[in-house]
Amino acid sequence: MKKYLIIAAILLMELSLFAQVKIEETQNDLSQAEDGYIRTFKIFPTSNMWYFIKMNTRTGQMWQIEFDQNESNQLQTPLNSLSLVENQEEVDNRFTLYPTQNTWTFLLLDQINGKIWQMNWDQKPEKTYVKPLDNPHISKKQEAIDYRFALHPTSNDWSFLLLDKINGNFWQINLSKKIEKSEIIPIK
Repeated sequence: MKKYLIIAAILLMELSLFAQVKIEETQNDLSQAEDGYIRTFKIFPTSNMWYFIKMNTRTGQMWQIEFDQNESNQLQTPLNSLSLVENQEEVDNRFTLYPTQNTWTFLLLDQINGKIWQMNWDQKPEKTYVKPLDNPHISKKQEAIDYRFALHPTSNDWSFLLLDKINGNFWQINLSKKIEKSEIIPIK
């Protein structure tokens, strides 16, 4: 009888472990599937729990979202109201945001042509801005391919690497609090 109880306990433990693994696999599959879907609009969290950035991934247009339990404190403010591409060049998931170590700064990347904008948001909307980082080093003749470019953070809070996933070229992005001092340097 004791043998049967021990065997039953072992079998129940194995079933429990198997069920847990299946649940984790299903959750991973769901999150991966969600990332692969076409998304025209995305919401990006900021370090402040009451603020988010809503972005149109086709155009690069962004809005600062402020919400609160009190409806009178909810607000949607445009950060940049103009499209960053022509109508015929709009593609879902073309633009994405990368947070930086600076609470108020994000990098906006055009994943097709490698253009980058520095976006600073603020609780006072008049202090927000979206400004392009000059990148004369990326060839204008490159073929426009979806998701060609990606940004990668470095251990330096003010530096990123921009990678062209097609030809392997990459650039160092050096950010500055003064946007005119931010720079993009090719790495050979």
